[in-house]
Amino acid sequence: MINAIVIIPAKSDSKRLPGKNKRIVNEKTLIEHAIDYAKSSKLVSRIIVSTEDYETKQIAEKNNVETLTRSTEFMGEREVVDVYVDVIKKLKSIDSLTHVVGVQPDHPDRSSNLDNFLNYVVENKYDDFFTVNKDGSRNGAVRIFKIEHLLQGYVSRRVGSQFDLCTNIHSEADLKQASDNIISRID
Repeated sequence: MINAIVIIPAKSDSKRLPGKNKRIVNEKTLIEHAIDYAKSSKLVSRIIVSTEDYETKQIAEKNNVETLTRSTEFMGEREVVDVYVDVIKKLKSIDSLTHVVGVQPDHPDRSSNLDNFLNYVVENKYDDFFTVNKDGSRNGAVRIFKIEHLLQGYVSRRVGSQFDLCTNIHSEADLKQASDNIISRID
């Protein structure tokens, strides 16, 4: 049985696009798009936004999502996996959790279903999974780990990936592209 936790890393110090995670695409902030994506899953029992930003915490709480304060040591260009480990180590009860899902806010136009990814990971016995662009490069939209592997720092040979058509937000043009993609999927 899958019982996943989603962690949404949402620092406020984007260098390329200031305030990026609070930017609006189709009437929602990037944070809200990530929260909605996590909430769409039937296999996720808990969602946590990790941030140091007061406004981001307010957005998460308005959407009935837990927040954890992100330490300054996990800011800047720090590897995002370190944030996931930090959040899991701060939680009191993780015994029933099977998977940790990282959902980065800067991919608001994800095209693939989170439960499909989780089921794919379990069916293929993957310990680590990530989404990729058309060229096969990681895009950061979704990352899934078996919880014990994440906590113990294992590097696994059982790694899987799947394509997800989404925009990685770095500029105003990317915001427009994501908005257009979302609108085209609704029509």
